[in-house]
Parts: sequence; structure tokens; C-alpha cells
Amino acid sequence: MAKLAFPKRFIESVLTSSMFQKVALGLFFFIALTAMIFFSAIPPKYDVRIGEVLQENIIAKKDTINSIETTKLRQAAADAVPKKYTLNQTVTAEVKNQTDNIFNYIKEIRNKDFLTDEEKIKSLREEISTEISDESYNKLVAISDTSLKELETIVKAVIEEVMEEGVKEDSLERTKKYVIDEFKDLKLPAEYKNIGEEIALFTIKPNMIYDREATEEQQREAMEAVAPVKVVANQVLIEKGTVITKEHKEMLKELGLLVGEPWADLGLIAGACIISALLTGMLGYSIYTFHKNVYANNVYLALFVTIILATLVISVGIKPISKYLVPLAAGSMLISILINPNIAILSSFAMSAVCGIMFENDFSFILVALAGALAGVFCSTKVSLRSDLTKAGVIISTINVFSITGLLLLNNSSTFLEVARQSAWGLVNGILSSILAIGMLPFLETAFGITSAIKLLELSNPNQPLLRKLMLDAPGTYHHSVIVGNLAEAGAEAVGADALLARVGADYHDIGKLKRPYFFIENQFMSDNPHDKLTPALSALIITSHVKDGIESADKYHLPSCIKDFIQQHHGTTLLSFFYNKALEENGDNKDKKVDKEIYRYEGPRPQKKEVAIVMLADCVEAAVRSMPNPTPGKIEGLIRQIIKDKLSDGQLDECDLTLKDLDKIAIAFSKVLTGIFHTRIEYPEKLRELQGKDLE
Repeated sequence: MAKLAFPKRFIESVLTSSMFQKVALGLFFFIALTAMIFFSAIPPKYDVRIGEVLQENIIAKKDTINSIETTKLRQAAADAVPKKYTLNQTVTAEVKNQTDNIFNYIKEIRNKDFLTDEEKIKSLREEISTEISDESYNKLVAISDTSLKELETIVKAVIEEVMEEGVKEDSLERTKKYVIDEFKDLKLPAEYKNIGEEIALFTIKPNMIYDREATEEQQREAMEAVAPVKVVANQVLIEKGTVITKEHKEMLKELGLLVGEPWADLGLIAGACIISALLTGMLGYSIYTFHKNVYANNVYLALFVTIILATLVISVGIKPISKYLVPLAAGSMLISILINPNIAILSSFAMSAVCGIMFENDFSFILVALAGALAGVFCSTKVSLRSDLTKAGVIISTINVFSITGLLLLNNSSTFLEVARQSAWGLVNGILSSILAIGMLPFLETAFGITSAIKLLELSNPNQPLLRKLMLDAPGTYHHSVIVGNLAEAGAEAVGADALLARVGADYHDIGKLKRPYFFIENQFMSDNPHDKLTPALSALIITSHVKDGIESADKYHLPSCIKDFIQQHHGTTLLSFFYNKALEENGDNKDKKVDKEIYRYEGPRPQKKEVAIVMLADCVEAAVRSMPNPTPGKIEGLIRQIIKDKLSDGQLDECDLTLKDLDKIAIAFSKVLTGIFHTRIEYPEKLRELQGKDLE
């Protein structure tokens, strides 16, 4: 059993791995996309036999290429390209250095008078080469210095001339013959000519290297210059009544139109795979590079794949009615609303390209579909009501009508009636796209747990059960949450964060106080404070429990995870300083009994997003300013900046991506809001620090 448990655990860990899920999702998307492109590209097949009379016209359904004839012409052009060589100066330098070394060694040996001629010849043979004859070595030893110098100059000149011109591997013998002829024409004694020839022939090497890349590049250019043999769409390949010949059958086989030739579709499969791999790779790489938050979330990726594939399937189903009725804009709007407008733009290009390929490579359709899809993205970047999608549908319809009309008018063969009919389909397209987007949006939100702006606005409605309960059972907390929401919205707008998410998160951040509302000072309308009868540790436990209680309420009322983040993180790991100091005071001089600081901290985690961090700051600032005596704009802004500074130094903002510049903008935004709310407050007689400590809990 133990042996079986290990592979089972391993398989489970692999299946639950985030990277495995990404790969599986990408593979599924690639396969689905390939299948749609392939099956849309398969042409009709014909079962013909040699000698029979054709009963119907065989017509090319789309533009294609006579690949066999084209390949023949291109291969002929490639074969006519001469080979290209590159002069390797390194080899030339090596040959010159070798020549220098030979003559330098000859001079060195000649100067060794203590050696006999036989010993000198032996040394030369061992050091230089056995390919040079002993007779030549003997003459080199006996030659005069002047003659040796002259010979050296001539040999180097001949070698340099030959090497600079270039020596090819396959023309080495011809080069050697040229060297021999050169020495024959020189005015030198015959014995010196022989020595020069031997040294030159020994040292010369091929330095012209075959440049395969340059040759193949020119061959490719020559092949590309050959125009392909085209078969035009709707061209009659074989007319009705024609007697089928072997040539006819070969042509149909070549064009993949013959029944019983499964291999003919391999090219289509390969093409579909290449296009699918290209689109999948581009989409995946773009998301990974520019939208890492989406890449890290497999739910977003699954939603992304689902919307694109569903849109393409719907498009294929609607295409027989009219290609201009294909509602690509619906998919673009859904991606824009639920994921990201920039990703939606990228998806619009991808979906338009795929549909254009599936619809017989119709470039004009790609332009129309892309224009409508992009219009859908631009109209859905800031959707706050479902009616906004209806307005978007009207705009998409208008864009479709103009783009279809413009393209058809460019085609002189289109009649006015044809332009009006196709434009009408474009008009219906926009309405259909908005209907599909409105209808699919709630299902996708529920299925994938995505919270759109529309969902957030629904959650912010005061008639929501949880908010209504908060308003009735904890009115002080509700009022506090409303002001915190106003602050958070202003702060988020100031730094370019999601203002709607911040405001809705603020509405729900303190719902945990519903369990024990009167333990929180904003709900204590009587003079009695229940914390006066409790130990500091118990009071801290009750206060910090409102986070856990809030999560339980959120689960009960099915709040989205993005709202739960506000509930769980809006206090971070802040210290309950009021109760901690109270515990220190009660402990007094008792050094044996230490106060555990961690008991008086929230469990966290610290804010992970800008919006949550802004709500944390707004929560603290609202409570502090509310208890400020005799507030003035200057005092309010000073207190705000001090609170932000304290949170920053306490490390509560370490895990979100707010910058110091952002914090300055937030402080200014908070100050503007609070100055309008609290500038008329009266001064309270209690200590400001004590009240702040209580309210901050």
C-alpha cells in the first residue's frame, strides 16, 4: 500500500500544480483552435475515374496554389544560383605566418656553424616537413644569404598573391598549377625555382570557405522571386462533360480534391497547427509579459480561453446566415469587463484573424470584425450598469454599418441593394453582441467567481441583505463604513487604483462587528463601555475577532473573494495600542509577569493590494479625525500624514505596491474629503490619544 501511495500523491501534486494547469489549458486551447481552423479549411472532395465523363463542374472553393508546378519552377531557380564563398582571412594569416616561420627557421639552422650539413638538413626536415625534398633542403643550407633573401621575397609574394585571390577546396589543384606556372616565368635559376615551388605548394591551403547561409539566402530569394502558380477561388478546374484523364486526376490529387487521399490533408493540418501555435504563443506570451496578475491566476486564464472558444463556436454556427452577423464584439466585451481591456484588444485581433481564416481567408471580413470587436472593447472599459452594454451594442452596430458600407463601396461590383442588405446584418450584429454579453455575463461571473464592475455596483446597493443588516444592527459602523468608502474612493482615484472596488470593499470591511456591535465605540450610544469590565487581553480578543467573524459572514452571504480581502487585511498586523498600553499599566511594577505583545496584534495578513491598503488608511484616518477636537484643515492634514507615516514605519504597507508619491496623493485626497465633513466638529474634553486608541480598534 505504501508503494501505491507515493505515485498517487505524486500524481495529485502534479494535477494540482499551477504550471501543469496552465500547460493543460494552453494545450486544450491549441487543440480546439486547430480543430476549428482545420475543419473549416477542408475543401469538398471528388471521386473521379479515368475515362468517365464528368457530371458536374469541379470548382475551386478558395484560392490555392498548384504546389507541384510552383515547386518545380522554384527549384530550377534555386539550382541556377552559383555557390557563394567567403574569404577566410584567418587561414590567409596562418599561411603567411607559416611561410615566415619556415624561412626564419632556415636562417636559424644555417647560422648554427657547429652543425654539419647533414644535421642541418635533418633538423629542417623534422621541423618543417618531409614533403620538401632533401635536395631542396641541401640547396637551402648551401645557398648564399643574398639568394635566400631573394628567394624568400619571391615565395612570399607568390603565396600572398594566390591567397589574397582565394583558394577553393575544389580548385586547389588548379591553384597549384598556377603557382608552378608562376615560378616557371620567374627569372631565377632552375634549382631556386624548384625550391620556391615546393615551399609554396606545401604552405598554400584553401581559404575560400563555402558560405552555405549566403548561398541558401540567395537561393531563397531566387525561389521567392518565382510567382506561384495560382488557382483562383470559383475558378472552374474541370468543366462538366469533360472526359477525365490521368492529368486531370493528378491535378485534383495535387490540389487535395480527390477522395481517398487522406495524406492530402496533412498540409491543412500542419497549417492549422502552425497558425494555432502562433496565436496561442502570442496570446500566452503577451499575457505573461504585460499582465502577470492575469497569468498568475488560472481562473482568469480558463475564463479567457472559454470566452474565445465559445465566441468562435457561436461565430461558426451563425456564419451560414451571414458572415457579417458574427458577434465577435460579444467576446471582446466580456473579456474587457471580466478580465482586462488591454487583453480584450489583443483577443479581438486574434479572434478576427481566426474567423477570417475559417471564412475562406476573407480579408474584408477581418477588418469589419476587428472594427466591431475593438468598438466593443472601447465601449466596455468603464461599464457600471447593464444598460451600458445596450448602448455599446448601438455603437457597435454603427461602426459595423460604416465599415461594411465602406468596404463594399470599394468593390465596384457591389450593388446598392447588396450594400444595404449586408449593412443590415452589421446593424443586427451589434444588437446581438450586446444581448449575448448581457446574457452570458452573470453566468460567467458565477461559474468562475469573477467580480465585475457591475457586480460590485450591485453589492454596493444599500438594500443588499448584509448592508441592510449592518445599517439596522450597527448604525455607527455603517456610517463609519460609508465615510471610509468615500475616503477610499477618493484615495484610489488619486493613485489610479480601482476606486469602485475600494469603495465597495470599504462598505463591507467591518461587517464582522455585527456579531458584537456594542463592543465597538461607534455603536456605543450609552455611557457604559463593556470593555471597562473586561481584561485588556479579553477586550483585544473580542476586537480582533471581528475580522474572523467578518469572513464567516462573507462566506454565509457568498461575497466574492476580492471583498473578503478587505475584511481580512484591512487591519494587517496592527497593534491594539490602547489595550496593550492598558495591560502595561495594569501590570505596573510586576516584572515577573510580562505582557505578550502578539496577543494585542491582528493576525493579518497585511494588505496585498493598493485598494485594501487605502481602505486600511481611510479606516484609521476617519476614526482619528472624528475624535479630533476643534479640527482645522491644517490639523486634519497633519494628523492624516502622521497616521500614514505610522503605518508605513510599522511595516503595514510593505506588501502592497503603494509608493511614497502615492501616499502623498492619498493624504491630499483624504484631507479634501475630511475637511468638508469634520470642520465643524466640537471639541471633546477627553484626551485625544485615548479616544484615538479606542476608535482605532
